[in-house]
Amino acid sequence: MTTNLNDFPANEFAAFSTTKMAYFLPYTEATTPEMIKNFFGADFGKKADLINNKLVVLGGEGWSPVDYNTIIARFVNNKYKVMDVDYYRRNFNDPITDSEGKGIF
Repeated sequence: MTTNLNDFPANEFAAFSTTKMAYFLPYTEATTPEMIKNFFGADFGKKADLINNKLVVLGGEGWSPVDYNTIIARFVNNKYKVMDVDYYRRNFNDPITDSEGKGIF
């Protein structure tokens, strides 16, 4: 498993899969609560929350903690998926970034 997120923007970014647009947030030790709240928007507190300064996401198995150095995907149907770098590279194109390499959405 690849855990290095150095090739990704530090903030939210957009990318395309083979079928649709998705939005991503790399989750690292540098990810701030404000970044998390902005990414989840109205779903924060419903589908994601911070417990003891750690991100948890509601999934099919209930609330699950999110490990650092993973990527959270938000799809157009407002479903979320936590993935590692290998999964991202198999299923999505390169991040959409601005001229300075920062993620855009």
